[in-house]
Amino acid sequence: MKQPIEVKQFRLKLYPKDFARVRSFYETYLGFPVINEWDRGEDDRGVMFTVGSAILELLSPEGGYKPISGSDLSLEVPNVTELWEQVKDDGNIVHSLRDNPWGDTSFCISDPEGFAITFFTKIV
Repeated sequence: MKQPIEVKQFRLKLYPKDFARVRSFYETYLGFPVINEWDRGEDDRGVMFTVGSAILELLSPEGGYKPISGSDLSLEVPNVTELWEQVKDDGNIVHSLRDNPWGDTSFCISDPEGFAITFFTKIV
């Protein structure tokens, strides 16, 4: 490929087993704004969230559940220590707040189906 591909939007699509529970986690617990949603029946539901400059899309997959494997999500936030104080007593912690040798401070939680989400702030 001689020229880079111009990308207008980055979208991550997840296909949760328990659509309502996972939707509630991203919408209520994390507070991601809903920008679009539809419900045309059990096998045709979706919701799109704004996550920084990207879109997170949850879909009820046609043909059944598609487990997530081999990936996770990292989100840079303005103050990871402040966010840690808000979530540290919840039961979905993967790893506690820590300073990393690559120059950030982070912690990791998981969504209700085990998808890992790392929050980080660069050390200045």
